[in-house]
Amino acid sequence: MQFTIDAYVKLIELLKSSDYKFCLYDNWDEVEKSVILRHDIDLSLDKAVEIAKVEKELGVKSTYFILLTTNFYNIFSKESYNKIMQIKNLGHVIGLHFDEKRYAITTIDEMENYILEELKILRQLLNEEVNVISMHRPSKLILENDIQIKDVINSYSKKYFKEMKYVSDSRMNWRENVIEIIQSNQYKKLHILTHPFWYSTNDEPIEEKLKRFLQNAIVERYHHLNDNLTDLHQLIEKKEILH
Repeated sequence: MQFTIDAYVKLIELLKSSDYKFCLYDNWDEVEKSVILRHDIDLSLDKAVEIAKVEKELGVKSTYFILLTTNFYNIFSKESYNKIMQIKNLGHVIGLHFDEKRYAITTIDEMENYILEELKILRQLLNEEVNVISMHRPSKLILENDIQIKDVINSYSKKYFKEMKYVSDSRMNWRENVIEIIQSNQYKKLHILTHPFWYSTNDEPIEEKLKRFLQNAIVERYHHLNDNLTDLHQLIEKKEILH
């Protein structure tokens, strides 16, 4: 499968034609054939909004997990907040993407406390209940324990891996052929993780996607400076940074 928007649309259409019902984490077991679409937003809210719009056009709802502790976007900035709200207003569910490496965590109890603190922050920001989490680059502590938190859905709990067939496109690599898995009709419950960052208009290698991301970051930083520094163009013209 190519990492293009068109290929993602075809994936959705294949799931539909294979009679899978698009579900969320709280209702996936209510129908015979269900699929949960999960998106971890590690790097770019813009790419997440792009995929969210595509899914809206296709009549699909999915869950987008927001990373509070990333260096790549600030959920409290007006720009980032508006993008998160745009995803929400397109009909999708917002969840917490939790990075345990942000903290000095040694026990499950410590992890639970930090998760609850981050959930509280995200709930206050969005002014709504947030009760589903995914883990960012999970450690053995997470993978080897079926972590249960009261009133919180952990997408890494065993039932989402034992009772469902889980497939992921991590690092722009499907470790199993997701198309063949869908076509096989072998699994009645699917749990599919994608990272919106990898999907673009044209088919291109991972190196090109990363280079463009870095180049765009320079332009974005220039615009942020321009918003906060009077007459920036007199000091540095935009064209100077595009060489």
